[in-house]
Amino acid sequence: MVTTLRQLLDDLTDRAGSRPAAATIEDVSGALAHLGRALSGLAEDGLTPGDSHRQRNASALAAAVATAGRLWPHIGGPLTDLAGAAADLIGRDRSFMGRSHRWAVTVEVAEVADHCAGLGRRLLPEAAAPELDVVRQLAATIERDAQADPPTAAASVVLERLVPPAGPPSGEVTVLGAAAGLLAALDRARQADDLTLRDFRAAVAAAELTSRYAAVAAGMTGKDAGPLLVSGLAWQLAGRASMVFHDGRRGAPGDRGGVVASSQALVRVLRNAVGVPAELGEQHGQRTSADVAAAVQQVASHMPVLAYRLTMAVERWSRTGQLFVNARDLPPMEAMPVDRIQAVIAGRHVRTSGADLGGLRQVVGRAADLSTGLADALHRAAGTEPVAQRPPTDRRDRGAKVPGNAERVLSRAHAVDRDSQGIRLLRASRQIPPSR
Repeated sequence: MVTTLRQLLDDLTDRAGSRPAAATIEDVSGALAHLGRALSGLAEDGLTPGDSHRQRNASALAAAVATAGRLWPHIGGPLTDLAGAAADLIGRDRSFMGRSHRWAVTVEVAEVADHCAGLGRRLLPEAAAPELDVVRQLAATIERDAQADPPTAAASVVLERLVPPAGPPSGEVTVLGAAAGLLAALDRARQADDLTLRDFRAAVAAAELTSRYAAVAAGMTGKDAGPLLVSGLAWQLAGRASMVFHDGRRGAPGDRGGVVASSQALVRVLRNAVGVPAELGEQHGQRTSADVAAAVQQVASHMPVLAYRLTMAVERWSRTGQLFVNARDLPPMEAMPVDRIQAVIAGRHVRTSGADLGGLRQVVGRAADLSTGLADALHRAAGTEPVAQRPPTDRRDRGAKVPGNAERVLSRAHAVDRDSQGIRLLRASRQIPPSR
């Protein structure tokens, strides 16, 4: 079954908060040991640029949770298993987390640790194990900090990364399973430092078509498809903006499990699920089931994770200079060096770096922002808001500090429209192949 880090932590919170308590103190201790391991790694990597109250509080909480996790022998149990899986996922994703992502995860894990310590407190006599009280006190300091400075929606995408089940899929591949497979393929390519421009374009096309199919499904169920269409347009522009670059590498046909194959698999499953082409004009009078529409839009709600991977790919290329481009296609620059002037005159291809990828970085960034705002809106509509927007009756109310996504989506839509006009002008003078 496909899951996410947020779902694992939510399941753990639900189990720890259930009454009457069905867990043993050894199971609680085992869960705290795993949560302490996760918090220690996050604190070690750093939540702020330097020493700060947030950094010290997180480190103290990590130490307190780890201490509470050593109080009883670990014999396993559902809490231990869920916490162990969550800690493993956090450890696996540490390599690409920034400070804002680590803060978002720390806030979630601190809350779960608080619930587990509270369960342990209910299972024991009042004066026993004061270490559990220390955990709850330190978790409260993280909560107060999160209320004053909540994790942003963009930072919280790390909690939504789809995790495919171990082993090959059994039976029919679901929409969520195909999306998880694409994210896993991107992770493998990133870890092997082998993400090609062909892979990038395939993933961008998958993001575009996912948004378009979600728009079709929304329209068939009487929902507003406009923001999904805008998101699809933004990814289409990102794909077209990448067409002027090349990396000198040929794709590997038949690369099963690769990014290209996984992107094609996702689009194929989406097409089969929705049953019509990814164009609103093709859906006259057609209807789709609410379950299918919900599944397709759920995949769209996970697009920020894919967007983050693609944004990081462009950032990496800007540092490594792995891409090439015709010098005439590069944006103007002040004090152009002589060798660049000669390359422009001769129409030679040059190695790109830094500002050379500024246009592609901007277009991909806008598409990523649109996907993040859209995912936030979809979570709200489905009643599964990200932690930064959950009501106080469920979790802490951290929504006051989150920028208004409706306004952001609207401003991004205007920017995308301006970019689309610019790209149409560019295509009039230089033919660029379509994004797919």
